[in-house]
Amino acid sequence: MNEAHNQHGTGEVIGTEAAVHVDRHSASYCASERQRIETVNRPAILALRARVGQLREQEQDLQARIYQAPPPGDVRLRRRKAIFRYLIAALLTIAAFIFSVLAFDPYQLGWKAWLYCFGIAIVTPFLVDRILERWASPRLVNVLTTVAGISAIVSLILLAEIRGDLLAQQMTNTPSAVIDNAEASPAPPAENTFYVRTLGLLRLVMAFLAFAIEIGAGIALHEAVQLSSASGEDAIALRRELAAVRERMIVQGHEVWALENAGAAFEHEFWRDFYRTLLNGVKRGALQKLLLFALSLGVLAHRQAHAEERVDLVVLLDLSQSVAVKGHDSKAEFDKNVASVTNIMGALPAGAKVTVIGITDDSFATPYVIFSGELTGNEGYFKERLARGHAALAHAWQERSAQLAPSYRETDILGALFVASEVFHESSADRRKILFVLSDMRQATRVLNLERLSMVQTTAAMHQVTNNKLFADLHGVDVYAEGVDGAGESIGYWQSLHDFWEAYFAKVGATIVCYSALRNVPEFERSRPATVDSSGR
Repeated sequence: MNEAHNQHGTGEVIGTEAAVHVDRHSASYCASERQRIETVNRPAILALRARVGQLREQEQDLQARIYQAPPPGDVRLRRRKAIFRYLIAALLTIAAFIFSVLAFDPYQLGWKAWLYCFGIAIVTPFLVDRILERWASPRLVNVLTTVAGISAIVSLILLAEIRGDLLAQQMTNTPSAVIDNAEASPAPPAENTFYVRTLGLLRLVMAFLAFAIEIGAGIALHEAVQLSSASGEDAIALRRELAAVRERMIVQGHEVWALENAGAAFEHEFWRDFYRTLLNGVKRGALQKLLLFALSLGVLAHRQAHAEERVDLVVLLDLSQSVAVKGHDSKAEFDKNVASVTNIMGALPAGAKVTVIGITDDSFATPYVIFSGELTGNEGYFKERLARGHAALAHAWQERSAQLAPSYRETDILGALFVASEVFHESSADRRKILFVLSDMRQATRVLNLERLSMVQTTAAMHQVTNNKLFADLHGVDVYAEGVDGAGESIGYWQSLHDFWEAYFAKVGATIVCYSALRNVPEFERSRPATVDSSGR
């Protein structure tokens, strides 16, 4: 045994043990310091979020004041416009009063009917004005104006139809000749059905006109009040103040982001300085050289052991209505995708980062980051810390996914790929980047709609993608497209859709590892898997 011990060398044993000791304690110190930084920053993060909430309330208040502020222009001109709109509101109110009197007249209610009619003519414009003032929404004004205008136009069209029937009735009932002393008795006139035929149209005319009159009176009253407003607030100055508030919101949001990521930044800086010191701190001396050599071997062994495990995973989860279809097992494709994410959470290696992004109808303009988490790099001697991390991620994901539902009408996969590329750009170059797409892969937006095609023409679709500059930067990314169901489509369409995505990912520098209707957990342990897909290519 002594000969074997001497054969391997005492220095090798001591150096290896020293390297393992330094590496283990360095990792423990780094993890503890990161937790301390995150704990210290938590109160400041909460305070900044409260300030952002206050700024958001201030932003909403400024938007309401801008809406209520008088429009720019000459005071006399605005006063004339206000008088004109008051006049319109008064005339429409009188018209509504007269129509109400005509409606109540057959019931012979006497003076009480006049009171009812007066209240009806006044209350509707008043309440419409109050609604517009309460919600302070130009969009609501536009919607009501459009609907009232359409109602008025429809009523005019219906009146034209009634006039046409009236003219036809007059032409039919006009006698063509009069014969004196005729022996035969004249034929009985045809039954007049004019009133029966036009009664329904007249009811629609009255309903549409009543709606248009009341809404028009309310909008005219609201605009007259705005034009005659003497608040003295300058809409241009309010817009400048709103821009300043939004600028502060951006600054506060950046500070929140910096505090939330301070722990991760410290960890990256620690290991950077640690490795740089090992490379630059070489000094003379046999013991120092031996120790440095042993530490370098330990660090390289540590990096090599974890190089394949340190991954950045981005999961794109389809939230569109197209994945709500159910299979033979009565389970929706969306529910299967959510369960697949849970399985992925339980298979992540130590040190992995995972981000789940929702595929919506406008994925890039309004990114929807559903979940974000990270496992510690120390998996534990018996992988007990890794098991606890898996359980924590799976539990957090189940709570977060319980509120999800496939509710979006369109599917913007290309926009979600741009968001994924932004996430990957924040990763270091030595980490493996994996993109896991759980979708039927049917891009369906106004720019590019593959769902309405019976067969996807790859050349034409790629030309459309090129014209709209929809290529995301995914160089070095391994792509898993799973759960690509072919519900309601032919096998030829499914294969043509696969050919398009294969061409797209090749163009953006990514590698399709799997493209399948099934759902399998990726093999994270491999450094660079071979390219395979469901078609065997």
